[in-house]
Parts: sequence; C-alpha cells; structure tokens
Amino acid sequence: MDLRCPAKKHGELQDGVLEIKCDSRFCGAGPGVVVIHRFDVNTGELVDTRRFKDPRKEKGNASRNPSAVRSA
Repeated sequence: MDLRCPAKKHGELQDGVLEIKCDSRFCGAGPGVVVIHRFDVNTGELVDTRRFKDPRKEKGNASRNPSAVRSA
C-alpha cells in the first residue's frame, strides 16, 4: 500500500514493513543516490537502510545540462 498525499508518495507499507525515502545527506542521500529506510511497523525499529543509484539525478546527464550554444 502506498502512503500518499495529493503532492507525492511519502512511503510504502508492505508485509508489516514501512519503507520511507530519506533525503538526508547524513544517511547517504545526494545527487544520484536514493536512500530507503525500512521500519518494522509493530516495533518501530529500523530494519535496514538501502541505497540505490538514481539515473535521473546523476551528474553529467546531457538532457539536464545542455551545452551553451552561441550564434554567430
């Protein structure tokens, strides 16, 4: 089950585990890295933390950083 407000997805509940995306750099989030914390809903304890590459935010993405073009 997705946990959403009208603007975005805040987390996901699945088999008694709550997954939440974290944007803290202290947890390892940053450009090109997505951090997901997983919590046990019965105890509230952190089960694990997973880090993934985010290809949409990697540096050097040509679609986001087009080269400057100067006309003659």
